[in-house]
Amino acid sequence: MKIIFLLLIFSILCTTCEAPKSGIRKLIAQNDSLKAVIELGRIKDSTTLNSLSYPKASIEGTEVRTLESKFTLNNYDIYIKFPKNYDKGKGYPVLYVLDAEVNFGGVSYIVQRLIKDELIPEILVIGIAYQGEADEDSYYATRQLDFTPTIDKQFNRKAGGAPQFARFLEAELFPFVDGQFKTNPNDRALYGHSLGGLFGFYILFSKPGLFSKYILLSPSLWWDNKSIFKDMKTATPEARHITLYVATGEREGEMVNDQLKMTEQLTRKNLKSLLIESEILKNETHRSIFGAGFTNGLRSIYSEYNSHDKEPAN
Repeated sequence: MKIIFLLLIFSILCTTCEAPKSGIRKLIAQNDSLKAVIELGRIKDSTTLNSLSYPKASIEGTEVRTLESKFTLNNYDIYIKFPKNYDKGKGYPVLYVLDAEVNFGGVSYIVQRLIKDELIPEILVIGIAYQGEADEDSYYATRQLDFTPTIDKQFNRKAGGAPQFARFLEAELFPFVDGQFKTNPNDRALYGHSLGGLFGFYILFSKPGLFSKYILLSPSLWWDNKSIFKDMKTATPEARHITLYVATGEREGEMVNDQLKMTEQLTRKNLKSLLIESEILKNETHRSIFGAGFTNGLRSIYSEYNSHDKEPAN
């Protein structure tokens, strides 16, 4: 009887121990199955999302053309912003914009608003960008090459390609724009920021006939131990009447002193054909200067147009 009792207890214990193990195995199997279903759902959702194609936002009244340069060996996307009532029979002033891939939208909007308020004339905006969607490092490397007139040993990237980029503008881009659109070749303006501003000063001193107007914001006059100042000393941009607007943000440190020194020395040259407006914009930084600086610059270089007060249109 004792033996039967012990066997009964042993059987109960075995059953009790086996039941949780079996249940656990069942729960594990269910959990693995659930994981598989969830993961499959994620894959389907991801595939669905990746397969969806949405239209990109675009800027009204614009076109994009592509030019290949034999001087720089680069391909450029040329962004064109037309005035609202573009008339093919009229010759428009042209504003050439560097770094168009990052600022063409903002430039187009400000130009549009100032035209509407009759603060500047109707102008054609030409943005110069590098073709395709290059990564950030490639973009900065290429613009450094195009916008710098000399090599700065502090930087590993290629530099000193400004003469070739200037030839691209003069011999390839200008003929293309003037041939395709109704322009006034005697009224060209250049907008450049940072190294683009340095390039603007290089053009002003080396090829003063290319542009009659300049908006240069936060120019990198420090480049290559401030070698641009040497070019300024020998420059005589008397070829035509030139209007220069240059501005730097109050919070840009030594760049403020560089601008003040440059404009002071240019003023001392007493060049009758060069009209300079220089501003240090309060509380602005190297990146925040764009809105106020570009707006003030447009109103400055086209000041002969907005010399009288006008009521803004609704």
